[in-house]
Amino acid sequence: MDISVVVPLYNEAESLPELTSWIERVMKANSFSYEIIFVNDGSKDSTWKIIQELAASDPFYSGISLS
Repeated sequence: MDISVVVPLYNEAESLPELTSWIERVMKANSFSYEIIFVNDGSKDSTWKIIQELAASDPFYSGISLS
């Protein structure tokens, strides 16, 4: 694995899909092997739900939820 990207998130449900797409484009354009670790920092919106959906859909994604 070339790169591990750790992304702290707080109430970022709206921006998360765009951020994920941007990271994927950069990694694929440079032929990097990568993982993205999303860290939910107590969000009150649907950030954690989106992280769970992303992690279930792609083995390169994982999530941690802090209280």
